[in-house]
Amino acid sequence: GKRKIGMLVGGTGVTPMIQALHAILGDTEVKGDQETTVSIIYGSRTADDILGGAMLDGWAEKYGDRLSVTHVLSHEPEGSGWEGERGYVSEDLVKRLLPGPEGGEDVLLFVCGPPPMYDALCGPRGEKEISGLLAKMGYEAGQVYKF
Repeated sequence: GKRKIGMLVGGTGVTPMIQALHAILGDTEVKGDQETTVSIIYGSRTADDILGGAMLDGWAEKYGDRLSVTHVLSHEPEGSGWEGERGYVSEDLVKRLLPGPEGGEDVLLFVCGPPPMYDALCGPRGEKEISGLLAKMGYEAGQVYKF
């Protein structure tokens, strides 16, 4: 299996990612691939729009260094008490939080979200080629899976 997985998630796109996480992290005891780490950047409009957030954050605590979850909010009101990232998934966030393209075959990025997110990050879902931010950053088609 791939060793370093990055997930770029937007809105309801989190549902298939949660299923993928189940498979990757496995049942705590035996099945989980202990070698694989997962880093998630999860974009939502506001804190109230984060689907499955409590579950994901709970898993991140439980699995420690094997799973990290970073929320990015695009429309969270100023002064709301939100202390996390704001705006959209950016090159800075990807560089800081996800495995880089230099990892070769050990790196796999999953993208799942609304169409504008694909367009910005990796190009439309139906296209095999990678365009957008991830292409600019040097990721190759074999490293990016458009859910």
